[in-house]
Amino acid sequence: MRAAFLFVLFASLLIRTVGAPQAGVLGWTWLTLMQPQRLVWGFFETFQFNMILALVTFGSWLFSREPKRPPLNVAMLLWICFMVFITITTVFALSPEPAWKRWDSTFKVMALGIFVASIMTNQLRIHALVWVIVLSLGYFGVKGGAFTVLTGGAGRVVGPESTGLGDNNNLALALCALLPLINYLRLQSAHRLVRLGAAGAMGLNAIAILGTFSRGGLVGLLITGGYLWWKSRQKVMIALFALVMVVPAIRFMPETWTARMQTIESADQDASFQGRLASWKFAINIAIARPLTGGGFNASEDPFVFQYYNPGSVVHFGLAAHSLYFQLLGDHGFIGLGLYLGLVGTAWLYAGRARRRARSDPALSWAADLAAMIQVAIVGYMVGGAALSMAYYDLIFLLVSLSIALHELVVRGEAREPLRLPSPFRAVVPRSRPVPAAEIAKNRPTS
Repeated sequence: MRAAFLFVLFASLLIRTVGAPQAGVLGWTWLTLMQPQRLVWGFFETFQFNMILALVTFGSWLFSREPKRPPLNVAMLLWICFMVFITITTVFALSPEPAWKRWDSTFKVMALGIFVASIMTNQLRIHALVWVIVLSLGYFGVKGGAFTVLTGGAGRVVGPESTGLGDNNNLALALCALLPLINYLRLQSAHRLVRLGAAGAMGLNAIAILGTFSRGGLVGLLITGGYLWWKSRQKVMIALFALVMVVPAIRFMPETWTARMQTIESADQDASFQGRLASWKFAINIAIARPLTGGGFNASEDPFVFQYYNPGSVVHFGLAAHSLYFQLLGDHGFIGLGLYLGLVGTAWLYAGRARRRARSDPALSWAADLAAMIQVAIVGYMVGGAALSMAYYDLIFLLVSLSIALHELVVRGEAREPLRLPSPFRAVVPRSRPVPAAEIAKNRPTS
């Protein structure tokens, strides 16, 4: 039954994408983040929904009146340079087969990001994209939060198997970065019930992060929550929310959860932490030995490569990098790490510039709120990712593309035809700036 529903929904999405590439971008984002095919059984579990929709979206965009070039700015230049560079490092990868497999998935995600920056060019399109991101990932957060409450925290929250969110730590990081985007919807949705629902979803997502039993998730939640409070224009509301929802939720968790969180203080004696040190040492060694290209994607997970560049290690098998920074360093060397950090850092600066510009115009209050929440999401992701191999996860590239699109709209004023949204999902319609009488008189034609 679920497979039939998914097929009908996908077919409808394909039809809608013809002549409307922005709809294809929204569907592509949904399939990439949520991967609904993993929630059904049978043939559709491995069906290439994403590839088909991507091709239709590209064709629709090619024959549409949409602009045929991405925004030309520093962030996009760094993005293209990074894509070219990881292709070069994959050519010289020490483990070619897994490297090309990871290159394929990463390249597709970055192609989606470039489409987002190129096509989502006005308020309604951007607002729709935020809705799709929140619904796609928020499904796991709301479901996980409800599961944690119903089981008294006895079960561990994880995402769907065979996806990047199947690991509890990865899911916790994704939900941490999602919280600011949900808060944006709470601030800017036109309907009161939707705003209340967004507030409830934030609470359940926070509980789900605790329910993952991820120590990094707890640290990420605290940092994201603190920065969210700092950036929010409703500081009292955010503080009350934390007191009413998060603090009782922490006290609600069982003793097993408390015992695990307390091991943060003695991480240097933890076996998993010793494995992380070995992985980080490997990344440094291989970057020094191969400073231009690194080892290529997934080099640290090859046991032979791991032993060769980490001699004398007590670990005799390949390990994940356990840090997006060391993951990039080991995979692509110092240049790759620099390009990635330059891209993400520029996106954060673009969001800040858009926020400062939008705050002076009441009609762009939505953009100021979204820019601030993008900054919070990026910081939460990059801080939480310091202990996770999540450098290439879809959400970070979507945040970068959202920042670029918002910067183009606010700073350069490049708005185009809006995408119509169903009433419950509609954003607050900004009011135009009133034109002073003196300006009207000045511009009135003379007889």
